[in-house]
Amino acid sequence: MLKCNLAASGVVALLLLSACGDEAAEQQQAQDNAAESAVTAIDPAQAPVIQKGIEEYLALMEGPADQRVVHHKAVKVTPGSDAFDVAIEGVEIGSQGEDRLDVGTVTYRLTPKDADGFVASDLKHAAKFPFLKADGKEEGYVSLTTKSFTGDWSSDLQSFLALDWQAADIVVKDETAGGGDMRAAGMSASLTSADKGNGIFDQQGLFGVTGFSVKDTSGGTMEVAKLAGTFGINAVKLKEYVAKAREMQTLTAEIAEAASKAEVQSSTEGETMASPAITPEQAQKLGGIIKSMSGLIGGITYAFDFENVTYKEADGSQPFSLKAGNFDLGFSGLDAEKAKVDFGIGHDGLAINDPEVTATPLLAKLMPAQGSLALTLSDVPSKELWTLIGDQFPTLIAGDQGQAEAAMNVMIMSLGELLQKSPMKLDVGPSGLAAEILQVAAQGAFDVRPEAMFGLIGALDVDVHGLDEAMKMATEAAQNSPEAAQVVGSLAMIQSLAKRETSGDGKPVDKLKIEVDATGDTKVNGVSLSGM
Repeated sequence: MLKCNLAASGVVALLLLSACGDEAAEQQQAQDNAAESAVTAIDPAQAPVIQKGIEEYLALMEGPADQRVVHHKAVKVTPGSDAFDVAIEGVEIGSQGEDRLDVGTVTYRLTPKDADGFVASDLKHAAKFPFLKADGKEEGYVSLTTKSFTGDWSSDLQSFLALDWQAADIVVKDETAGGGDMRAAGMSASLTSADKGNGIFDQQGLFGVTGFSVKDTSGGTMEVAKLAGTFGINAVKLKEYVAKAREMQTLTAEIAEAASKAEVQSSTEGETMASPAITPEQAQKLGGIIKSMSGLIGGITYAFDFENVTYKEADGSQPFSLKAGNFDLGFSGLDAEKAKVDFGIGHDGLAINDPEVTATPLLAKLMPAQGSLALTLSDVPSKELWTLIGDQFPTLIAGDQGQAEAAMNVMIMSLGELLQKSPMKLDVGPSGLAAEILQVAAQGAFDVRPEAMFGLIGALDVDVHGLDEAMKMATEAAQNSPEAAQVVGSLAMIQSLAKRETSGDGKPVDKLKIEVDATGDTKVNGVSLSGM
């Protein structure tokens, strides 16, 4: 149940993103507006045109009728004096005939803006969305209050250029015996766009949650003070990209519907194998769309941050807490011959008060309270990868398993040949782990070589601080702890291989240069590990 309920918090955004109609309706409205001033009287004749566009696009977003998870019963558009009132009725989340979330009717206003689009506002919905079993019995609910909503829609670009949604008092409640409970004090989503000229835009989306908590069936509660997510798309040819994305949605819906009909026919005729899910014509078209996406986007970035995460047992004890954490992923140069991928993850203020850890002081002092990992994959053959995926991916999703396996083998072989011809580079940026008595820092660079034993050739420089103190404490603890004895063995190996120097603060630092060659032989400070 909770899985379905969690999706409900995004249903309003989904409906609004699809609610401004298709291109024909919007272009007609834009043409009418262009002939008048920025403040335009409503033409009632446009209401059915806009309604048809909304219905068609919702049908596209929802997919084939027998596979839909999001459903609606009707769309109504009513002209007013200066805006169109839109109502999407009978919105539900859940597979047909199964458990569902009853969202009900969602309404909002569309006000023509200048000669190119609408302003969406005045979002309204039920305060509570019940979760219903297939027999109609209510077993839980989702509730939230929308505080404000506005969005600027461009008819020409077929996209929102600005969006701001603020909600509060979010509750997801399972009312069955032992059911869970999820809450958030606030939730927000926004989008901004920067016109860079010549049809190119930079867009940034923000998502935030405050006062988040989840209660599990045992009575324990996880709390997160703040969650923040950022999504960016850079140097996007917005009009062309949206058109291709719409074309892809239409084609995938056709493929899904055809596959569904083929399965029904096979079942009726008693066949054991369904017909292929994609025709040669569809495969060719899908491959063409994928390849045409190359060059439409310069880069994509994701960032996710959270603060003050805790878990409390039903008795009030707190076995886990984390002050902060982050996850970052970025793709740049997607419109160039070579692209780059950046990945980062980190945490700060980790504390684990589990008795199994606290009972052994050594393990507690070796717990990495801080940590970070930064990786950069560069010289990625972006253009050639788009072509490779476009050529082989359609066959991968074909209903014929033999064809799919053959396509996968061809793709793997082609990828290996491509990387041999155009090797990538993997850089390990400043990374490390920091515990109370031991700190490890690492940085290095590798060539990505598919012909190499481990796929990589290069070196990693590792600095270890606090080795002596850790070894002393581990040796003392090893008298009574098998776990500590294992730690002693690991630290002893590091000591035997490391090269000791003095750091800037006058304290010793043990350095390890770890090198990997094409044969897979790994050396630490020149000493091969193959014979150890």
